[in-house]
Amino acid sequence: MIRMENFYQMKISIIPWLLFPLLVAGGCSVLKTERPPENYQTTAWLPRYSYINVPVATDAKSLKRIINKEIVGVIYSDTSFEDHNKDDLMITALKSDSIGIGIDNNVVSYRVPLKVWIKKRLTVGLLGYSYTNIMDAYAEVVLKFKTTVSLNTDWSFNTITFSDGYEWISYPQLMVGPMQIPLPVISDLLVKSNLQTLTKEIDRSIKQSFNLRSVMNDAWTGMQKPFLVSPDYSLWLKLTPVELSSIPIRGTAAGFSHSIGIKALVQLFFGREPEYSVNPALPPLKITSAIPENFNINFSLDIPFTRINELARQQFRGTSFNYHAYKITVEDITLYGQGENMIVALVVDGSIKGTIYFSGIPAFNKVDMTISLANLDFSLNTKNVLVKTASWMFHAGLLQKISSSLVFQVGDKLRDAKKELNAYLLQNQSLSYFRITGEIEKLDPDKILISPEAVKAYFQFEGKVRLVVAQN
Repeated sequence: MIRMENFYQMKISIIPWLLFPLLVAGGCSVLKTERPPENYQTTAWLPRYSYINVPVATDAKSLKRIINKEIVGVIYSDTSFEDHNKDDLMITALKSDSIGIGIDNNVVSYRVPLKVWIKKRLTVGLLGYSYTNIMDAYAEVVLKFKTTVSLNTDWSFNTITFSDGYEWISYPQLMVGPMQIPLPVISDLLVKSNLQTLTKEIDRSIKQSFNLRSVMNDAWTGMQKPFLVSPDYSLWLKLTPVELSSIPIRGTAAGFSHSIGIKALVQLFFGREPEYSVNPALPPLKITSAIPENFNINFSLDIPFTRINELARQQFRGTSFNYHAYKITVEDITLYGQGENMIVALVVDGSIKGTIYFSGIPAFNKVDMTISLANLDFSLNTKNVLVKTASWMFHAGLLQKISSSLVFQVGDKLRDAKKELNAYLLQNQSLSYFRITGEIEKLDPDKILISPEAVKAYFQFEGKVRLVVAQN
């Protein structure tokens, strides 16, 4: 039987144990926050294309050498007095010197010097008798031609060659009494009979001197294989050409020159040789009035979520935050994507217990070359819960600490890439059938996308790059 005084003692001793849950509940709020949904952008990143200006030149000396190689020896030979309506003429014309050329705009002018041997059969009637005599003469003449040159979309050259007259250097001296052989007759014979032959040889020489399709076909396939820019950094340059264009051919006294424009996707990669496939079909040539000169190299950096969460846990796990009598300790932190936003999930214990969610947009700081979370704030649901249960959290400095600590350095990679690329360009390196030179001057952030595996930061290197066709 329990005595009354013992009962009151038992009642008093039980009271602290009955109040303990209430005290604990009053000192530790359990947050009922809703996890922001996880989703990722499906929009593909569209890189900028580069327009690479490739000067292609054919000097006048090379063209002259090829033409003189093709056109040699006897240019014209008429060995019968009966030809041409029995004109009583035999003519042999031999190239006497090197064929001279001149270039103005897209027109090539030629001077073909000839030595001409002439035999004239003369028949004279006297006192019922006919007397025949053959007279020889020697002369020098220059035949003149012009050729217009243009480039077709199938990479062939269109040439139109026509006569531009003639010029006598020395006249044939062949006089019989008052009769002299009319020079226009001889000149017309030489021009008309040689026009087809000479124009054919001239056209063939021009096409041989350019041979642009063969050069560009090899270059087109060769440039599609990635090039190792820096073995030390495993830095690769990859060109994916999509279009070739040309401005009309222009010529000066020094020769023909024009530009081939390559529209290409140019990318820079760290690590292993990037995957690639070769499109062997040389596309039709696009004839245009001008070729853009902006040269961009697309460069991307991936920051894997495994690395992001590892760094975040090093920064925050076990860290405590105090505000007056309140205190919380970070037990865990993870980050994930929600469209263009980055969600920070902070698991805490102490005066409040649960998960606090923040939302911010990854942004690149060009000054210190870092990626951080811009406009970081409590998620809407977390903010509403804290207003009701733990408004002191807005003053605990947690938001500012997370914003200043979740910063990811990418400057070293960017500086290394720019340094190695410039070193490569300054050495006038060979890219398959090209030689490349230039300088990268500018770095611009392009876009930051969040994938399930990583934060992908895209950049643009801009500069001046020149490719020269390495012709043999």
